[in-house]
Amino acid sequence: MPDTDTTLETRLFGGTWTPAGHAPTPVWVQIEEQLADRIESGALEPGERLPPERELADALGVSRMTIRQALASLAARGLVERGVGRGTFVRAEREVGHDFSRLTGFTEQAERQGLEAGAEILAAGEQPAPDSIAAALELEPAAPVVRIQRVRSGDGRPVTLEDAWFPAQRVPGLLDHDLSGSIYALLRDAYGLAPVSAVERLEPVAARPHEAEALDVPAGSPLMLVERTAYAAGGVPVEFSRDRHRGDRARFVVRVVPDAKLGRGG
Repeated sequence: MPDTDTTLETRLFGGTWTPAGHAPTPVWVQIEEQLADRIESGALEPGERLPPERELADALGVSRMTIRQALASLAARGLVERGVGRGTFVRAEREVGHDFSRLTGFTEQAERQGLEAGAEILAAGEQPAPDSIAAALELEPAAPVVRIQRVRSGDGRPVTLEDAWFPAQRVPGLLDHDLSGSIYALLRDAYGLAPVSAVERLEPVAARPHEAEALDVPAGSPLMLVERTAYAAGGVPVEFSRDRHRGDRARFVVRVVPDAKLGRGG
């Protein structure tokens, strides 16, 4: 008969697992990192059920608390799903990748990855611009702006809470359009104001109760706040937004190139 523990280790880790002797990271972190690598590489498939805590602990020669910490951290990262009486499963849904080397809206980013982009409109209207919004859009204080708040989804699962502001004088009649699709496409096709550049700032934040409800996560869950000012040709500001992305369903990619490639010396 095959050795059960060896079979389990091979399936989960690709071979026999042993903790690194003098590693600075705790054993539970080592287990988490190796399982995360196997999940992200596809070696552990979406929807695959992991063994129970006791079985994992016995196979690896560690305590159940060590296994519990590793699995809890994987769940917090959105790599596994856990349920009382159900067990632990490799996450079934895919993340939405956001490539900051390309200026595209949520709809295009999702569709490029084979996901169906959706939008739930929470609020849309015109109002005087708060001072910070007016400054970002290079408007006079209290100039009229259109504010659109939406929950964006990928394959029906909420991913991003959008809060976007547009200069009303540059986009007359914006609220009369269908706002359930790509607003960047609207800016391009209806107004000739396709965003071509942007300044984006990232900040990890915790979900406030109303944000947690909109994104279907517990209050206090990790979100990534992306604050963006987008510009059309000629440096005309056309959007200021604060988007909050679920930490377990979004991944951000930034491509860094040498200064020489940009024509700057060292």
